[in-house]
Amino acid sequence: MKWIRSQDEAIPHFKSSVLTIGSFDGVHLGHQKLLSTLVRVAKENNTDSVALTFRPHPREILRPDQPHNRMFDHKDQVEMMAQLGVSCLVEEKFSKDFSLMSADEFLTGYVEKIFNPVHIVVGYDFSFGKSRDGNIESLTAYCLKRGIGLTIVEACELGGQIVSSSQIRNFLEVGELEKAMEFLGRPYYLRGPVRVGYKRGRVLGVPTANISPEIVFVPRKGVYFTWAYLGDKKFPSITNIGYNPTFETSDSYLKVETHIFNFDQDIYGEHMKVELCKFHRDEMKFNSIDALKSQIFSDLQVAKKYFGII
Repeated sequence: MKWIRSQDEAIPHFKSSVLTIGSFDGVHLGHQKLLSTLVRVAKENNTDSVALTFRPHPREILRPDQPHNRMFDHKDQVEMMAQLGVSCLVEEKFSKDFSLMSADEFLTGYVEKIFNPVHIVVGYDFSFGKSRDGNIESLTAYCLKRGIGLTIVEACELGGQIVSSSQIRNFLEVGELEKAMEFLGRPYYLRGPVRVGYKRGRVLGVPTANISPEIVFVPRKGVYFTWAYLGDKKFPSITNIGYNPTFETSDSYLKVETHIFNFDQDIYGEHMKVELCKFHRDEMKFNSIDALKSQIFSDLQVAKKYFGII
């Protein structure tokens, strides 16, 4: 799959395409339903399936007081779309000037000019153009006038709830991992380079690998039972996400610290993925180091039982 970023290169003009437009944060079950439709229709039309998204997220430009915190890094979006068979992901740089295009200018001066779509596939709640003036009704009229096919993909529902990125973030913020996984259609994870930390875990007898996730959003702070992925291998582990309140200092920052069971290798600088399996407990502030150590070793025993480690 091609990954074209207008920040790095000019977007080529497509001879033809079947096009979808959206944020696709998380590439959850609803997105997967839409993207699978995109790929199928593109094959029927013997042309490229193209997903258009924007970076930064429009809300970051238009409503900086309401930041958009992605669940996954941008590379995850590429990986998931490639698995689904999408031909090309185009990341358009979003700016204040771009936001001023009317709905008609966006379709005729941008979408049609660059992507030359023979068919457009969008979600049921799609809107576009300045102040989001364009909607499904105006898009339908445009496609009918231009002889462009149009498929509106209805909402994906589970248990009477619409699958959405915001709903999944809500699940993760309260530690409902099973619901988040159900809506995502896959486990939730964090990943990033392993960096040098304060080495407090080693002092406590529980060495940890500290990663710096390449996203702002974090799930509920606390202790999780996790799988740690290094290359093509995975290891049972326990992870704390939080600020280490027992050691709280003025420069405290959010940390993702993973203790890998039965593991003793130098992995500084390597990229590690930490898949969250089960939320165990909230982060706590202890009155003494001994109390913290006691709780940690209790957590380790529960985690070992969870993974069946003798």
